[in-house]
Amino acid sequence: SYSVTVQESYPHPFDQIYYTSCTDILNWFKCTRHRISYRAAYRHGEKTMYRRKSQCCPGFYESREMCVPHCADKCVHGRCIAPNTCQCEPGWGGPNCSSGKFSPASA
Repeated sequence: SYSVTVQESYPHPFDQIYYTSCTDILNWFKCTRHRISYRAAYRHGEKTMYRRKSQCCPGFYESREMCVPHCADKCVHGRCIAPNTCQCEPGWGGPNCSSGKFSPASA
């Protein structure tokens, strides 16, 4: 988890003064009244964010946010397609694709 500072709005109460008609002759028949109203205000707060962290299965490692297979012996003429499993290029074989290259006969 990690924290970020956010600006949030909230209803801020304030005293609103208004006038009504009344029988007060000294104030020209206007009486002062109060009511609580709300207006949008802003404040800084801290918010906790969560990031889901996955873990690669045994035999895999993380690369560019992906789990890729790991071959203990580097695949010489091929690519690693599963943990310790190489897919060899045509003409190559063996556990790490390092043996058995067959080339066409020279002229």
